[in-house]
Amino acid sequence: MSEYTPFSLDRHLAEHDKLVHWVVHRQWLGRLPYLDAVQAGRIGLWRALQHYDTSRGSAFSTYAVPAIRRAVWRAVHEVESQPNEGRSLRLRAEAPCSAPDSRQAVEEVHRGVVSQALHELVHRLPDRLAYLIVARYGLDGGPPQSFVAIGQALGVSRQRAHQLHTEALLWLSHPAHSLALRRLVDRNGAADYRAYLARLRAWQRAQRRKR
Repeated sequence: MSEYTPFSLDRHLAEHDKLVHWVVHRQWLGRLPYLDAVQAGRIGLWRALQHYDTSRGSAFSTYAVPAIRRAVWRAVHEVESQPNEGRSLRLRAEAPCSAPDSRQAVEEVHRGVVSQALHELVHRLPDRLAYLIVARYGLDGGPPQSFVAIGQALGVSRQRAHQLHTEALLWLSHPAHSLALRRLVDRNGAADYRAYLARLRAWQRAQRRKR
């Protein structure tokens, strides 16, 4: 159950409105006007706020983006399925209308959502591999660390730290693990999966040669 109360819903709707614009900017709208799409997205956001469960441990944005996307797509489908001029959505009566945010604001939301999804994915790794990725790329806000420094911290050689790094990246980019992040950064096509399989097979061949 969501922890949001009816009293706080309006505040949270306003707080996450940029998320709606971010989703709409990235979605094909067909004949659906932009503001109608935004209003559909706000209804999706409202539903997400009602059903979000904080005990599951995922960020609200991770939960809300699919809900907003589904609501916008339903509105697009309804308009596109009508052969004539299409309807003017009743959404304006259901939610207040506001001007779209600037492209800069949308990009800031995009970066925030991607960053959150990336951190959640990295922290699904075993502790040692999560530490390695965070240290290597400075995901904790610190400077990126060398394999020598990481190896010293983990008690392994530089070469072993590099091997663990490769293993961690392969795990992170596996489609079963990275689907949410891939969708956010438009790396969810067949070519992207073929590239992943090529890297995986090359790594497996290298491992067999070492035996």
